[in-house]
Amino acid sequence: MKILSIDTTMAACSAAIVDTEAAQPLAEAFLPMERGHAEALAPMVDHLMRQSGLAHSQIDRIAVTVGPGTFTGVRIGLSFARGLGVALGIPIIGIDSLSAIATNAPEESPLLVVLDARNDDVYAALFDASRRLIAGPLLSKTGSAAEMAPSETLLLGTASHTLRAVSGRSDLRMSKGSDLPIAAHFARLAARAEPAGIPAPLYLRAADAKPQATALRKIETLCFETADQSTASLLAVLHADAFEEGWTAAAFEGLLSLPGTAALIAMERGEPLAFILTRRAADEAEIITLGTRLPDQRRGVAQQLIGAQMERLKAAGVLTIFLEVATSNDPARALYGKVGFVEAGLRKDYYRRNGFHEDALVLRKEL
Repeated sequence: MKILSIDTTMAACSAAIVDTEAAQPLAEAFLPMERGHAEALAPMVDHLMRQSGLAHSQIDRIAVTVGPGTFTGVRIGLSFARGLGVALGIPIIGIDSLSAIATNAPEESPLLVVLDARNDDVYAALFDASRRLIAGPLLSKTGSAAEMAPSETLLLGTASHTLRAVSGRSDLRMSKGSDLPIAAHFARLAARAEPAGIPAPLYLRAADAKPQATALRKIETLCFETADQSTASLLAVLHADAFEEGWTAAAFEGLLSLPGTAALIAMERGEPLAFILTRRAADEAEIITLGTRLPDQRRGVAQQLIGAQMERLKAAGVLTIFLEVATSNDPARALYGKVGFVEAGLRKDYYRRNGFHEDALVLRKEL
């Protein structure tokens, strides 16, 4: 079986063409980089195809890492794999980043792969000596992840040194393998996998962050990414982090399949902080939902996000935008007032939760 494998989830761009009947990859490349994956990936794959001597029609499968990793990096690899896989009519196999990294270590001892997830969190997965997945991938505090490891476990990943120091355990040993996915190593995982449709990105960020009590630094360096059905699982995570009753990924996927529906995600240094979902019909639009992760609320994120989406709607010919907000939701009403929304009506008993009914204000803004 001939497999094209690619990774753009972390601080490198990697690709390889592997014939599972051969001992060595037919062609491989690994380029460390923090940014520029989108520009580097296609030329890298083209070069490897020429180097391998294969035609695209001879590729049997595509293996792609699905995360966890940077939001933009995950999307770049998945988008490329989907486009090429659909064009060639071949299976696309998603490999989680921790399983991919596990293939970098020799099969001699149990292995714990841990990746830095910021704020004392790590992404973790435990493998046995034959690299069979035992636990994870999951999001955990660094100290808790160390408790997953049996005696004489190898550590690998961007958070491995931190975890060993925090644990204080002398029996945990550092692997000499690469802390980043290497396409030439994890490609063979795709040969054993059962095709299951188009792979989805893997987001593990839990909805358990607590808001800070002190004054918060305003975020001035946001960038905005258009979301689509492929990011439904991320939107579900962000929604659950902002609301008591989170919407499912299936619900977001269904909404984004409707004509005129669009979503935008606000990010800081590649980390998704907030999202907005709107629906347009002719020259009018409505905000369906808007949410900001708890630790990033009251930092000016939502106001910038609304402004960015309104600019996009205005450019598409929208003249008026509407939304509903609970009458008791004073913070949201204050936010919408800041960006120019005014009251346009009242909907009685619009919100119904656990037997409790509440009116909704209809707000309007002319663009």
